[in-house]
Amino acid sequence: MKSELEKWKMEIVERSNGVWKVSLIHELGPSVEKIGSNLEQLEKEVELSAIEMNKQIIEKIKTIYKKDLC
Repeated sequence: MKSELEKWKMEIVERSNGVWKVSLIHELGPSVEKIGSNLEQLEKEVELSAIEMNKQIIEKIKTIYKKDLC
């Protein structure tokens, strides 16, 4: 997993024969999940979505921290 995702935990569950649910859960609570039959593609898509969400989380934390300092 990429270093941008070090605070994320991956869970992979086979929901039914050949149908997978791939989830990434951030240590602060947000999560991204996808369901489908191509496990490798699902993992890539979830990672890309989590990287984008991670950027949003970092910006939100910076905004909150900046407000607390004022």
